[in-house]
Amino acid sequence: MMMERTQYAAYKEAAKRTPNQLAIYYEGKRISFKTLLKRIDETADILYNRLGVRQGDVIVIAQPNIPETIVLYYAINKLGACSNLIHPFTPFNQVKAIMDKTHTKYAFLFEQRIAKEVERYREIADRVFVTRIEDDLPLFKKMFYHIFMNFRIRRKLGKLPARFKFDGFKYTYQLKPMNKPVEEAEFDKNRCSVLLHSGSTTGKPKTICLSDYAFNFIAYHSDSFMALPREELSKHKMLSVLPSFHGFGLCMTMHAPLVNSFSSILVPKFKPEKVVKAMNQTKFTCICGVPTIYEKLLLEPKFVNNKNLKHLHCCFCGGDSMSQSLEERFNAAMDKAGSKCRLFQGYGLTEAIAVNCVNTFAAHKSGSLGKAMPESDFKIVDQQNKEVKRGEIGEIIFKSGAIMLGYFKDEEGTKNCIIDGYLHTGDLGYMDEDDFIFFKQRKKRVVKVSGVAVFPSEVEQLIESIPEVSYCAAIHIPDKKLLNAIKVFVVAKYFDETAMKDKILETCRKYLIRWSVPVEIEFRDNLPLTMLGKVDFRALQEEEDKKHGLL
Repeated sequence: MMMERTQYAAYKEAAKRTPNQLAIYYEGKRISFKTLLKRIDETADILYNRLGVRQGDVIVIAQPNIPETIVLYYAINKLGACSNLIHPFTPFNQVKAIMDKTHTKYAFLFEQRIAKEVERYREIADRVFVTRIEDDLPLFKKMFYHIFMNFRIRRKLGKLPARFKFDGFKYTYQLKPMNKPVEEAEFDKNRCSVLLHSGSTTGKPKTICLSDYAFNFIAYHSDSFMALPREELSKHKMLSVLPSFHGFGLCMTMHAPLVNSFSSILVPKFKPEKVVKAMNQTKFTCICGVPTIYEKLLLEPKFVNNKNLKHLHCCFCGGDSMSQSLEERFNAAMDKAGSKCRLFQGYGLTEAIAVNCVNTFAAHKSGSLGKAMPESDFKIVDQQNKEVKRGEIGEIIFKSGAIMLGYFKDEEGTKNCIIDGYLHTGDLGYMDEDDFIFFKQRKKRVVKVSGVAVFPSEVEQLIESIPEVSYCAAIHIPDKKLLNAIKVFVVAKYFDETAMKDKILETCRKYLIRWSVPVEIEFRDNLPLTMLGKVDFRALQEEEDKKHGLL
């Protein structure tokens, strides 16, 4: 059974079933299941025999959606090592902190990331391997990209040739297999195979330990959320535009398709025109995305008027709440194009990888999160952990084969999150008489900016570390482009407002991921406080919501 295998073994089985079928499409290049398996095995040879990677070692992957990401992921899994996936735009200080915390042996980072802080990365050059987006491009695109990126990097780093600036670093394409056997790991349901990073069910950043069983559990039930017989899955193609460091993207658009013998269409950076081009070249049938992706696609005439929309089977929306308006507008666009495709909302969180309840063709109710997937059990409970009546609001909890092993080196946090086998999500909602689940609001303090989890407390702590700042409170405001964005209120000791804004933004851009950087900064003499003397961010949020007409 798929669930009781390593992820590598599950992919290998798929490659045996359909060796010559398209596994990956990337910028015009087509890679078959057989060819991809060969590359995975060669990379496992390099990792094992050249680099000494062994079972239990932690390897960072911080790359966009390129073939090398998938190759590394399965090669690491073959050896029983652990893939530690982080955002490719994570600043150096956070990359190093994550590597130190998780005792990472090596990190595979892409060239443009290192180019931004190349001198700082020299500190850990012996643990870093550099990947290039261009390596899997068709020849003409590779030549153009190489020249273009060399020019950009050279402009950024000075007059010396860009490659010279990377002396001391090792490129992955320079590593060659030794053609020696490797020790393939056996399946172990309790082995941590993947580390992902999230806000936890409390809104504080955590590292989440996930097993092969959990990933394969989601993948095995692909026939359920696709509402198709299992044997028909191999006829489909999934657009992979969500990032690999996100459980939704990694599992739903890479692993689940590949182990079910259907194709993954890789788009490294979302742009509507890139999606249209991929659609024209591959006629992909499925999309998984966050609301902002679908909003932007609806604004692209070449998408909504595309004759290839007739090939779309279904689209899924997660990572953030989807408005009924978006669902209705997207489905209307499909009707107009003569497509039977529908946009379905689902629900999950990184502690359980991805979708665990979802709307499908077989069971759908507008405005809901859908029904529990097979072998998953959802409940709505009160503060005493007792199940409430249908229609009553409480905390959403669920039991599923996809639930994490626990938080990394945090037994207390794990114990508070998983109780009697049920994952307590920290989200509020209700279940109706037909078993459909409806989301109401988050208990945890986390903001989704263009589908990316942003932690206001992290923004506040960083800004308050600036000597001139006394207090800071971060909230979310509506944003046309991102749906949500971060605004901060700051109490400063003394300052020139323009200079202070510049210093705050410079600090945030240096140490935070770009979605966490505030788009608005407002200075005040004081901030509202709770009865316990803490900054009352809820009062500030309510004030701002009223200003924007949201209350």
